[in-house]
This record gives sequence, C-alpha cells and structure tokens, in this order.
Amino acid sequence: MSRTLMIALALLSAPFAPALAAPPGDPPATFLSHADCFEQTPDYESWLASIVGRADAPAVSREQLASVVPVKAFDFARSAFDCHVITYASGDHVVAGYLVRPKADTAAGALPLLVYNRGGNGAFGRLDGLQLFQTLLPLAKAGHVVVASQYRDADEFGGQDVDDVMRLIDLARTLPGVHRSRVFLLGQSRGAMTSYLVARRRSDIAAMATIAGPTDLAAGLAWRPGMERVYRARIPGYADDPQGALRARSALHWAEQLPARLPVLLLHGDADDRVSVEDSRAMAARLHQLDRPHKLVVYAGDDHGLRQNRRAAHAEILAWFRQAEPVEHGAE
Repeated sequence: MSRTLMIALALLSAPFAPALAAPPGDPPATFLSHADCFEQTPDYESWLASIVGRADAPAVSREQLASVVPVKAFDFARSAFDCHVITYASGDHVVAGYLVRPKADTAAGALPLLVYNRGGNGAFGRLDGLQLFQTLLPLAKAGHVVVASQYRDADEFGGQDVDDVMRLIDLARTLPGVHRSRVFLLGQSRGAMTSYLVARRRSDIAAMATIAGPTDLAAGLAWRPGMERVYRARIPGYADDPQGALRARSALHWAEQLPARLPVLLLHGDADDRVSVEDSRAMAARLHQLDRPHKLVVYAGDDHGLRQNRRAAHAEILAWFRQAEPVEHGAE
C-alpha cells in the first residue's frame, strides 16, 4: 500500500495540466444532494483518523499514512479541487457517487468529462477518502471533470446497475464547464466490464480505457472458480442460465456492437491473479479482427492493480484520452 500511495501522491503533486478551466463552485440542482468531500473530515487529523480507523479495509498506521499523504497534500487537495460526494436518482434508486474538478482562475473553456467505473461488487471496492487521493484527484488534476458512481445497493454486477452509470453521464454532461463532446470512460476490473456495457449503449463516448478488465466471464470462471459466489449472489437469473448471464456481460462476445470509431485502451499486468491477462489479449485480438482503434499494453510481472506501473499506466491513459477526437454528434 505504501508504494501505491506514494505514486498517487506524486501524481497529485505534479504540475497542473494546461487545460482550460471549469468554473468552480457548488454543482447545480442536478443531484439530489451534494456535500464537500471533506465535510466530515475538515482537518488533516480527522481525515487521518477516518482512514486509520476503517474496519472494512486493510490496516494502515497513522505514521505510514502521514508519511505518504502529508498535511501539505491534504491542504493542497482542499484548495485545488471542487470535490463533492453526491447522490442522484437512477430509476427508483438513490445512488451515491463523486464529482471532482480542478479549481481555476478562469472559465475560458470547458473540460472533458472522465467517468471512472470502480471495481468490486456491492460494498466491496466502494470508493472512499483514500481512493479519492489514489485515483480521482490525480485524474481531475490532469484537467478533467471526474464523476464516479458507487452503483446501486442492489448491485447486479453488470445488470441494471449499468443504468446508474448511464444516468450519471447524462446528468454530468449538463454541468457547466463540461465539454459535452469529450466524454471518456475509465474502468478498473469489474468497472471495465461496466464500461464496455455502457459504451455499447451510447454514441457520445470519445474514448475508453480499461485496467485489468474481464471480457470473457465464463472463461474467467474456469480460471478463478471462486467468482461463482459473486455471480450467484448478484446476477439475477444466474442459476437458471449461467452461460447466458455471463455472455451478456462479456464484451468479447459482442465487441462488434461497440461504436465502430471508439478507441479502446487495454492495460493489464501479466501476473494478475484476479482477472487473467488473456482476457485483455483476447479482446485486443477481437478488436484487431474488427479493425477497431485500440491499444494493448501488458506490464510484465505486474498485478491486478498495476501497483508497479501506476505512474506509467496513468500516463498511458491520459495520452490516450488527449489524442481522442471529440464526438461531434453524440447522443443527447
């Protein structure tokens, strides 16, 4: 964890990208509620206590945390970003999430919208104050308006919970200071599966990137049988038609249904013990067969979270999004 946090801190403290600024301030009444990300931890000591005292995450000492996220990083985050914990309506559900954007001195132009889709299922993998520093703030620092959904409590692992991301994109595209023609998807682990499912249903995504993304869940189940517990608990109708349920969530089997011009970046570590690197390799081969724009980067010896190559992966993702052409006639 220490190495990961140190890299995240380095990404956060790097110079601001020369992007046009989004107007600062509270989000409009687009959301059911919004609160400052640090409302419950307004000072550094309370933030440290909230992370160290978590019961649902690996233990980290106060000294370890303070050594890699010092008070100056906390103060910088408070001053440099507009950061909100939000709730919004998705069908009959109230869904939580994050909205983060860099503060700036001018509103000369709009910023791209980056939609981050987290991994995990249910409460496992939920974004929190530490993930904020590790993932969301560095992405906003690079010149994006960043939104991320926690997904509905009744998570269907690629079922109706996909609607939660669809709805968040629609809401976020109406925010002031958002470039409606530059919408990016970034999915990690299960979030990559979600990103493919979202991209299949939209025409307004300029580019997407995946980290350790499952693309063939049935093959992955043979490789990691323990995932069947998740599928049985989360996926409606799984017991009646396991293969059909997994195929519906496996982009490898319907890659031709993705938008033809959508650029897809696939990042994976070949020592990943949760999602086989063969999923990304097979998906890249299928995209090549379809003559779709894509790039595969495999990091030798790296794990599920690309902990040895976080800085390089971050740079790959930013470069991929920067070169993407705006979508001129996206879905409204």
